[in-house]
Amino acid sequence: MVNEQALLADLVDAINAWLSGNKSRSLSSLSRRTNVAYSTIRRIAQNESVPHPYTALAIAEVIMTVPQRVEFLKKHFPTIGNLMDECYSGAIRREPNEESLRRFLRMEPHNRIFNIAATRAGTNRKAVLQLAGQMGLDAVDEMLDAGLLIETVDGRLKYTHDSWALGNVDDALDQIRHSIEHFQKSLVGSEGASLMHATGAISKEMVPRLKELVLKFIKDVNALKDLPDAEGGIHFFCDMMYSLYDRQEWDTKQELLE
Repeated sequence: MVNEQALLADLVDAINAWLSGNKSRSLSSLSRRTNVAYSTIRRIAQNESVPHPYTALAIAEVIMTVPQRVEFLKKHFPTIGNLMDECYSGAIRREPNEESLRRFLRMEPHNRIFNIAATRAGTNRKAVLQLAGQMGLDAVDEMLDAGLLIETVDGRLKYTHDSWALGNVDDALDQIRHSIEHFQKSLVGSEGASLMHATGAISKEMVPRLKELVLKFIKDVNALKDLPDAEGGIHFFCDMMYSLYDRQEWDTKQELLE
């Protein structure tokens, strides 16, 4: 049976620790992120109301790290907590970036904000507010909590590493799907956007040359970004792909099946 007063005390302590961890956090933002009414959140934080288990779990999901959440569940909801500990503790990463990156890249406006923050210039809360409103600021706080982004003393929001890349084909394709949503059709024809689609039929001998051209373009774009005199605050995205309709000779999966 749940010890309600002990549950409430631990939850209040965790809420206070979460609030003190970042000056931008508030009970209002916690309410939005948990989908729990602000009045309920406030009464819990003021030690006035014992939460329903579902409410406690929703709050714990936001304000606690995975190890903290496991210990909280083991103490107050041992059936769930022990199962989580047995199944997942071995997979809990000290470095959250890879797991968090893949999760947030599937979400909006997180994807858009991360792509802007993960540059030398980074971004800031004012720019995020203009881009995505309050939902954008909430997304920033979520990525800060997860350790994916950092906020510097001068207010810049940056990725915790100097660069990033997608090594998984499915992840890269998913990113391209997001880029389609980010594309601004109104900019086509200006310096701000370009779009093309091409098909053709070439000899087998020219297929490696096609790939070479695509890879050279990607290398040239990356080289441009790294030029010291090219650094600035205008964020852009650029996706590139090519494939063959008649792919049987190059299909490695097909080769493995035969």
